Amino acid sequence: MQKMVKINFLELAKRRLPITVWLPVYTSGDALSDLVAGITVGLTLIPQAIAYAALAGLGPQFGLYSAFAGSLVYIVLGTCKEVNIGPTALISLLTFTYAKGYPELAVLLCFLSGCVTLLLGILRLGFLVELVSAPVVSGFTSAASLIIACSQIKGLLGVSAHGEGFVEIWKGLYESIHTVRIPDLILSCCCITVLLVLKRIKECKCTNQHVTKCLWFIGTARNALVVVSCAVAGYLFEIYSVVPFKLTGHIRAGLPAVSPPQFSMVSGNHTVSFLEMCQTLRTGIIVVPLVSVIGNVAIAKAFSHGKVLDATQELFTLGVCNVVGSFFSSIPVTGSFSRSAVNNASGVRSPLGGLYSGVLVILALSLLTPYFYYIPKATLSSVVICAVIFMVDISIIQPIWKCSRKDLIPALGTFLACLFVGVELGILIGVAIDVVILIYFNARPHIAVEQKNQSEPAYVTIQPSGALFFPAIDHLREKLTKNLSQDDNSMKPSKRPTNIVLDCKHVDRIDFTAVQGLNSVLSDLSKQGCHLIMLNPKPEVLASIQSISKNPILWANSESELISILRQVESTNSLGSETRLEMNHMTNSTTKARSTDIDTASTNL
Repeated sequence: MQKMVKINFLELAKRRLPITVWLPVYTSGDALSDLVAGITVGLTLIPQAIAYAALAGLGPQFGLYSAFAGSLVYIVLGTCKEVNIGPTALISLLTFTYAKGYPELAVLLCFLSGCVTLLLGILRLGFLVELVSAPVVSGFTSAASLIIACSQIKGLLGVSAHGEGFVEIWKGLYESIHTVRIPDLILSCCCITVLLVLKRIKECKCTNQHVTKCLWFIGTARNALVVVSCAVAGYLFEIYSVVPFKLTGHIRAGLPAVSPPQFSMVSGNHTVSFLEMCQTLRTGIIVVPLVSVIGNVAIAKAFSHGKVLDATQELFTLGVCNVVGSFFSSIPVTGSFSRSAVNNASGVRSPLGGLYSGVLVILALSLLTPYFYYIPKATLSSVVICAVIFMVDISIIQPIWKCSRKDLIPALGTFLACLFVGVELGILIGVAIDVVILIYFNARPHIAVEQKNQSEPAYVTIQPSGALFFPAIDHLREKLTKNLSQDDNSMKPSKRPTNIVLDCKHVDRIDFTAVQGLNSVLSDLSKQGCHLIMLNPKPEVLASIQSISKNPILWANSESELISILRQVESTNSLGSETRLEMNHMTNSTTKARSTDIDTASTNL
């Protein structure tokens, strides 16, 4: 018994602490590969973190605070070696939307997002992510990316426009267009051009392998190269007091103090309580972790290389990353696809690559913070725009059009709702559209109808394409009764079908409302002198119908049994009342005898 408990404990430890699986077989070759990958990702992470902090309406230091804690936690709990946890453009936009630029609210949002994600992982509710379909995610991501890009235009132009939503951003830009700073605009154009050219250079292949690797490294580190170059230029201009463009300015130096998030804050002369802070964050407490989980699980699946992904562990890990990060003044974090792709291309061997990325960020906070003052705002805006503009998912339209055109409705609906209503409501509207479409098609399932007029006796076969639930019962009832009310003048009255066969081949489930509806149909057909016979019913489905039926249910497991029952019913209808009663008694007895197994199934249910 003790041995079994020990084995179970070890298996649980391996599932919940993946580091216990790969660390014992870790080699020096793995360490070298992880070092190269970690430094490469760090060079991408640092400038992105600074830029995404500005996107969230916070100082650059908060982006760096968010860039190391998650990477270190993922080493112990993460299951996918390529995933890099840190700030992303989408989550930074949501943080700005809900936290309104208040650091206390942003850190609290990180903590609460982690708690919600942890709860989803502990309760194994990861399947809830599946309620958000790919078209909705695509519409949401595309709209958010467009809003992010538009919000950075003010940095490119050097203006001080204000606005949260898509329409407000353009309204603010229109009102501030007369204050455009030409030096900022020129610097922005140069930065964007260089970033795009270096991105394309990274994909170049040369006959010399060393040249190819060198070009790839330069392209991968393009953000760091551009930011450092522009910071040097800003520093030189500052020396001669002729800075032509806006700089980032003074930021807090050093590492953050380790403390829990603030559960109250002072705003003016008013102390804001925890409940009031939660009211300010509104639905962000649910939307931010939901979007974080969707992104992180999608990235982990993309780099799982065919292995089974433990989604529950990823939920648990992401939750811990956010909870721990909130003690270091982090904003909400999740997996970054761009940095994970860099990690994969750099040849990372284990999650330990995150250690070197995290250490690089800590060194930047400790040693380089004073020099962040000289980074031009136009450069950071250029980095953000070049990162998000490729996230606008136009390419998905063609495959959706070819595959399932109805899915364009939630995709387009989500996209427009996010742009004109707000990202916080846009994804909820998209999910609602998806649910409405799902309910509609469940309420109107495909039902095949085939009239067997040439057979003896004649009958009509009705075959639903799936399970029968309450939204679909009226539709099925209409199909059942409609075929009996149609007159066929070319057919003799004796040949008109008076029997309906409900083919239950594809009906694997049924609910109470559907059972009530079927029994009501049975009664209505009986009054019209018609019969309903069930063909190939599942035992549990038949048991559910019989459980509340006052009359015996006619059913058959094969075509031969069906013909036999139909002929028996026809002969009963053609006999006198006394003989009919006797035949009915025989049919009922036969049905009850055949229902013994079904009653057993009902008891088991």
